[in-house]
Amino acid sequence: MTADILKNRREGHRDSTYAMLMRLVATNQLPECLDALEQVVRIGCWRDVRGFIRHFESHGCALAHAEALVAGCVRMTNAQIRKDHAARHPSWAAKWVPREPKCRGSPLMKWYYDALAADMFPGAPDANRRYRKLISALSPVPPTHPASPTLAWFVRQAERAQTDAGVQEANALWRQHLARCKPCHHAQLVPVPVPVLSLAHSMGPGHNNCLHAGIGLALHLQHLLGAQRLLTFSSHAEWHVLGNDFVSQVRQLLLAARAPTNGLNANAAAAASAAASANDATAAAAQKTLLIISDMQHDEPTVDNRIMTWNVSRNGLPASFCGDNPCILLTSQPHSQPHCVK
Repeated sequence: MTADILKNRREGHRDSTYAMLMRLVATNQLPECLDALEQVVRIGCWRDVRGFIRHFESHGCALAHAEALVAGCVRMTNAQIRKDHAARHPSWAAKWVPREPKCRGSPLMKWYYDALAADMFPGAPDANRRYRKLISALSPVPPTHPASPTLAWFVRQAERAQTDAGVQEANALWRQHLARCKPCHHAQLVPVPVPVLSLAHSMGPGHNNCLHAGIGLALHLQHLLGAQRLLTFSSHAEWHVLGNDFVSQVRQLLLAARAPTNGLNANAAAAASAAASANDATAAAAQKTLLIISDMQHDEPTVDNRIMTWNVSRNGLPASFCGDNPCILLTSQPHSQPHCVK
């Protein structure tokens, strides 16, 4: 059973791994469950301890099992934190200890945190406060720049740039991104299509939150085309003359998306008509290849063979391409039927 659990976790399946651990609890094999969980942590991460406690709680197991589970999780977590503290290096176990505000609404998680603090500082009246300071000091500091930044990350840097130095840094990061992507541009197998970006409300915060990814992808493809105009649509279509730098382009598109006049719905047919009726060279190319960048929540399905679709959301709706990796377009032939190429 333990071998099957570890194999399942190596394949990246969290929830089903927790369900397999629960089967050990249900058959009164809690020591075996805790041993397997400790091995899961070694091949996964310390997040699995917190994840399994939440899974355990959501499935309403008996309090008798809960007491032994919490005690076992406290033992393995604090043992690692003590070891990391003695070695004076960051602790991933500390990073994934639930913070006190996160324990609200979860009695078992609050029990786990209190037990961790009491075990680390037995008898101390301010054990929770001291434990909070300890795990905060030991938690790894997140990097300023992620190792593999997404297009949405670049757009957020541009959105947050408030000073001249911040603007220059965001523009420099974008230029570095474009330079890193040059090898795949040279190996392109299909012509770069003209991007058409949805700014409908379903793209924004509170929904699928894919507006930033869509803007990044559209600006990336615009750079390949060397074009200064970008077509966007919501309930109506509109051409935008882009600024000269990345930050100004991002701000321009975010402003358009958040304008009171921006429509709630997404009329892709209007965008296709606007592209077909344009009279400049870039727009004329759209009559051959048009790429709709959206969350695929359109008023009407796109059935034109000259139109490809790119779903930048994670809602699972079919499209020619999915995700936010622009190199996919340059190394994959689109499918004639809706299908997600990742």
